[in-house]
Amino acid sequence: MLRSQHTFPGLYVFRVVVRPDFTTGVVTAIAAALGDGGSVHEVEEKSSRAGNYISLRVHAKMPAAETVLDVYEVIGRLDGVVVSL
Repeated sequence: MLRSQHTFPGLYVFRVVVRPDFTTGVVTAIAAALGDGGSVHEVEEKSSRAGNYISLRVHAKMPAAETVLDVYEVIGRLDGVVVSL
């Protein structure tokens, strides 16, 4: 399904909702999971109204669809992650 909606290598946007104290760790983990051929291009942060959560949009150059799945697997194991899309 990823290949039908995205071109690889190419940009992909990870959307992750985290607790405020975990933003740096999540972005660092995503960058580390990208491996060779991948890189983070931009990170957008938006706080929830009450400031309890941060919505991250991590724009990354992805070498392959399999790498996207690997990154989601890493995100799923991180402390502080509420949800990833």
